[in-house]
Amino acid sequence: MTNVPSDASASPAPWDLTPENGSTRVSVDGATPETAQGHEPARRAKVETFNPNQLQAVGARPPLGEYLRDLWGSRHFIRYDAKVRLAVSQDHTFLGKAWIILNPVLLGLTFFVVFGLLLRTGRGIENFLAFLLIGLIMFQYSSRSVVSVSKSMYSGKALVRGFMFPRAALPLSIVMKDAMTQVYALTAMVIMVILIPPSEPVSWTWLLVIPVFVLQTLFNWGLGMLLAPAVNKVPDIANLLSFFMRLWMYSSGIFYDPSRFIDDPRVLAVFHFNPLYQVLSISRSLILDNTVPGWQSWAVLVTATCVLVIIGMLVFWFNEESYADEP
Repeated sequence: MTNVPSDASASPAPWDLTPENGSTRVSVDGATPETAQGHEPARRAKVETFNPNQLQAVGARPPLGEYLRDLWGSRHFIRYDAKVRLAVSQDHTFLGKAWIILNPVLLGLTFFVVFGLLLRTGRGIENFLAFLLIGLIMFQYSSRSVVSVSKSMYSGKALVRGFMFPRAALPLSIVMKDAMTQVYALTAMVIMVILIPPSEPVSWTWLLVIPVFVLQTLFNWGLGMLLAPAVNKVPDIANLLSFFMRLWMYSSGIFYDPSRFIDDPRVLAVFHFNPLYQVLSISRSLILDNTVPGWQSWAVLVTATCVLVIIGMLVFWFNEESYADEP
């Protein structure tokens, strides 16, 4: 056993609370590189002085750069959540995921009977059924996705209040789930265009539907993010949004070609500056006409997508602290 000297000042106390550079220094008996003459080695643990200025409120909005890094770090959660949402989306129905394809097909056939056979809005369009199916399947994707992304914060309040994560991960997982759903619908659309008379010949231009699909997905995400803070505060906006998307559908040339009914160039310009009209028009040109539209059509879609993604992310990030608020 080591003898403890009678002179306490000659050796450090078991707990040395001498301040050092503004911090509290604690020494505990134990193994450490520091040793004193004739004494057991001493272990020293440094405890910083409490600084209240370093505290951060739970759910506080981080800087944008840090927020984007955290969002990238949540990519595994986003992918997993999207897969789970897709897996359970139609489990309550007898036909299951077959409804992902049946819904647009049945809706397309209904519109074909009403607008194609009865009202004959497809006059002058050689393959009106394919024209109608492409329009419905492409537009319904945006209609469904924008509404679901805009409701993500309101419908996911339990998750938002229970866990800390960048809130943008939630709408991103929803838009990813919608994108995976749309892949099934696009596959069915291509098969029907090939098989249903008058069948269309397969062309390399069909591959350009992929960048259209990517741009449309980003467009849906940006618009949904832009609307999510407002829907979170006023849930009734989601119901109004459904009516607005329906009006948008009828004004995007779903079951008619605007150039065949409208002569006023100013009205036609409104159509051409409609991003979703360009989604439909570009897709139809690529599949039905085997032609690549001019750069003006692509410019409208790319510009609208970039603007909505940037503004939508900034607005969503700016309201980050409000999503966990109690009603």
